[in-house]
Amino acid sequence: MLPIMDVSRWQGSINWDKVKASGLVSGVMLKTVSTNRKLSKRKDGLYIDPTFERNYAECKRLGIPVGVYYYTYATEKEMADAELALLKTALTGKTFELPISVDVEDNKIKKLSTQALTDLAAYALATVERWGFYALLYVGLNFARDNLYMTGAALRKYDVWLARHPSDKSKTKPEDKPKTDFAFGMWQYTSTASVPGVSGDVDLSHAYKNYARIITKKGLDRLREV
Repeated sequence: MLPIMDVSRWQGSINWDKVKASGLVSGVMLKTVSTNRKLSKRKDGLYIDPTFERNYAECKRLGIPVGVYYYTYATEKEMADAELALLKTALTGKTFELPISVDVEDNKIKKLSTQALTDLAAYALATVERWGFYALLYVGLNFARDNLYMTGAALRKYDVWLARHPSDKSKTKPEDKPKTDFAFGMWQYTSTASVPGVSGDVDLSHAYKNYARIITKKGLDRLREV
């Protein structure tokens, strides 16, 4: 299976026709919600990535399988609820062939205890799942080992999108995936890939599951809870 690309405002205006024509990716994960007080018009600093709507529309136009991720800064349930509410707004009325991912990696949330952060991540994932989507935890390998109970009851039920970028670029084949004590369905193996139609570097991931097939078969492609 071809790699899955993830993009955000940092990639600017993407020429999606060139991406499609390149034949280099099998799908795309689009950034949705994050926090940036310079970009946000809200008091809490939350915003929807300014490239999200266009990127989504272009992927749909070209038949590129698409999913999303949101970058959490939540250190308490109220913050998580605010992020999730805005995410729900972004997802409403759209369909997705790939998962909806909770991106847990920011240094600001490391101040939480391992149990507290694990519980918050599980809460966000459970909310996405309750909406009717395929929920996916994005986390770096070191962050997962140091800050989350990955094999505990709260998180082991969820699929994982693991970030680990080998210094040896030759070791990025699907079979070179990192060794962990928890299972994962997708491995982000680089942040410096080049894909026609995208200016600058881009992230790529190997998928070990046919997410589009699973999501279509189980009807996990759209918001069910309104």
